[in-house]
Amino acid sequence: MTEAKRRDGPDFSALPEGCIASVVSFTSPPDACRLASVSPIFKSACDSDAVWASFLPPDWRPMVSRSTSSLKELYFSLCDDPVLVGDGKMSFSLDRHSGKKCIMLSARALSITGGDTPSNWSWNHMPNSRFAEVAELMEANRLEIRGTISPRMLSPRTLYAAYLVFKLTLTHNNGFELRLFEVGAGFAGDEVGKRERYVQLSRTKRSSGPPRRRHCGVIPLAPDEGDGSYPKERRDGWSEIELGEFLTEDGQDGEVAINVLDTRSDWRMVGLVVEGIEIRPKDGK
Repeated sequence: MTEAKRRDGPDFSALPEGCIASVVSFTSPPDACRLASVSPIFKSACDSDAVWASFLPPDWRPMVSRSTSSLKELYFSLCDDPVLVGDGKMSFSLDRHSGKKCIMLSARALSITGGDTPSNWSWNHMPNSRFAEVAELMEANRLEIRGTISPRMLSPRTLYAAYLVFKLTLTHNNGFELRLFEVGAGFAGDEVGKRERYVQLSRTKRSSGPPRRRHCGVIPLAPDEGDGSYPKERRDGWSEIELGEFLTEDGQDGEVAINVLDTRSDWRMVGLVVEGIEIRPKDGK
């Protein structure tokens, strides 16, 4: 070995491809993509099925029937194009950074108060929805949306957040302006771990100040604009609002309960379109 090579460090490209692949499989998908640029042998190892099999969930096969030329291609297709599961009432995808599972419960998989009453809710198809049907609020003065999911459907040892995915077809006089909703996500029966908070589904900002009294109690303080209490635009054209977060563990039993509850029932609401509730790793964690 020359003095220059000793000074620069070992030449890892001289390792067998299988050895390189074994080491890379202990990293992450972004690391594997970066390491592929080191040398031709690194690219071959980093693109191999041996590496990308380690980034896919161990139970992915029963949920995925699509054909791809490699597991790397399959991985990124699952990041960009969710697979419908559960009779089309749920979707399965992967978090691009970590490879952990993301699940969306469709509106049909949720319990929506008045959802079977045609004068309250209409079930329609929308071209930019991944599901066959979405729920559109025709008119109501009360809103309750509840969903549940088994933690075994998700990746273990992961901090998850749940998001309501929706649209408002009317921007004014829809009953959602300045209206607060109580939201939460957590394991059913775990009152200690459950964190409930108040959010708006409209982007109309509330003025700050002391809470106003009403006949059945005190209206909660207005949410802070910087704490995630207002909806955000998604890349797919829908809006989302975070409902809560929870931590999964290995082999965990029980059920995660997710809810959106109206804090008052004296205002008429119209024009809410619900695609579903998405559960995904919080900030890629």
